[in-house]
Amino acid sequence: MARSASSKILYFVSAFRFGCNAIALKGIPEDKTPILRKKELTAEEKCRLESGHSPASGVFLDISVLNDDTSSWNRGDDTILRYSVKKESRRIIIDRQLGYIDLFNSGGPLSPMSYLSPTRCPFRWDFPTLDFKVLNNQKNPLFLNEVIFDVDESRSDPSPLLVIQRDVQQRHAGHLLLVNEGWCDLVDMTISFKLLPGQISVPEFQPPYQHSIEVALLTDRAELEVSSAFQKEGVDVEQLILLTNGDWESNDVFVAPTADGSKERMTANEMESRIKQYLGRFNDYVGTLIGEICFAAPEAIDGRHCVKFHAFVYLANENRYGIPKPVSAKYGTAFDVQKSSYQKRVQISHELQPGEADRFTVKIAVPQSSYHRFRATIRDITEQTLQSLPIEMKCFIPRSRRSSIEARLQKHQ
Repeated sequence: MARSASSKILYFVSAFRFGCNAIALKGIPEDKTPILRKKELTAEEKCRLESGHSPASGVFLDISVLNDDTSSWNRGDDTILRYSVKKESRRIIIDRQLGYIDLFNSGGPLSPMSYLSPTRCPFRWDFPTLDFKVLNNQKNPLFLNEVIFDVDESRSDPSPLLVIQRDVQQRHAGHLLLVNEGWCDLVDMTISFKLLPGQISVPEFQPPYQHSIEVALLTDRAELEVSSAFQKEGVDVEQLILLTNGDWESNDVFVAPTADGSKERMTANEMESRIKQYLGRFNDYVGTLIGEICFAAPEAIDGRHCVKFHAFVYLANENRYGIPKPVSAKYGTAFDVQKSSYQKRVQISHELQPGEADRFTVKIAVPQSSYHRFRATIRDITEQTLQSLPIEMKCFIPRSRRSSIEARLQKHQ
């Protein structure tokens, strides 16, 4: 038999008292007793709530999105993922904002980006966190115990996104490093470029591009050999490899392998002269590729997308020889992709006395960049429901973080 509203309240109060007794039996000191902290809303925030969406008489609900503090991130504002909210009379639109995506979609130019970061990718990103604010202007208290997400639609976002990885530790000599951060494969890729000596941070993108590389398919990442371009620009790559694979026999004698398998001894001055000869114009062991990358993808304009780029490629490896606002509670759930008409439930525990407001967040984990259309319903123990306006939300997830994302999603299964 179902409990009445009054019996449910008595049950909740009894459970609360039982918890208090359990704490007392543990002998926890008074200053260590657990307490439920509530975020007090300002008068201005309450006023905004009262003028907003009212899913039930006397109760006001606002759903926004919470962005974390990014002041410690020093890799540029265009690499920070933020979520914005736009509230219309009949729906809420949550969109992802990342300056790098806008740069890529507009054709670049792309610069090399480091993957040695706290997020292990070039972007400061996280799953979207929904920010719930509830104001109770009823005569009776509310005991909120669940958030229900009724998801009408979830679908993946196949928009292409390409990143050039910076060879920070100089371990990929002679290679251009590409990372596919979008959730679609890139096909029929052509990389056209010119090659200039040194590191050019502000290049001029002026054809002609004398060199090109064809890539039939880019799924996750690729290390593209560009040594032939250096050879055409005057670098004796084969002799340079042999020389840099040599070793010192003594302080004055350097021993290097030769093409026929024998060994050649030379003085330090002779070795330095050989290196200078083999490097040609690239005497700093580095060149800059300047050009354009074109490829086909599902959402590419007119079937193809082209973006300008520049990247540094080294002729020797540095580490080896050779050339190769506070909230009262935080919750979480996970949405699917390529699925419709499903439900996710999040158990919560919040008490709002008459005239009181509270705030909590729910982080929405997703396995990949995607679009979601849903409603959020908050339920109290008397089965009173507070339903949001329809919400449309776009999410961005870096493809290179797939394995760590799968581990985080396991927590919500």
